[in-house]
Amino acid sequence: MEEKFREYGIKITPQRLELIKKLKELEKSHPSFNDVYKAIKATHPNVSKSTVYENLKLLVELDIIRSFHYKGEIHYEMNSEPHVNLAEPNGKIRDIKNDEIKKHLAEIERIINEEEGIKIKTLMVFVE
Repeated sequence: MEEKFREYGIKITPQRLELIKKLKELEKSHPSFNDVYKAIKATHPNVSKSTVYENLKLLVELDIIRSFHYKGEIHYEMNSEPHVNLAEPNGKIRDIKNDEIKKHLAEIERIINEEEGIKIKTLMVFVE
């Protein structure tokens, strides 16, 4: 992620470094905004919600991470490959990684692009 900041000429601040660190630590859990904020607040008590929010928004805009809404909260994920997100009954969200599913997702992307004439940015499937 730091390389992307440099590539776009964005200053790497201590808060941004901590955000990157926390996102890497939390990446398998698809953390909500509040999860990310609490994790950063624990090590940087003076950081504001708006600073965390604006930096997460920047990471999404730069296509470094993706965001999605689930049960009234924004969640973040690092996996930019087409995949299936599974929401488990306990509220945890996890990636389903399966080669057969990857083939079907690639075919869905092809159909949308070639047959429907729609250029898609990302493909995310959410299963609950």
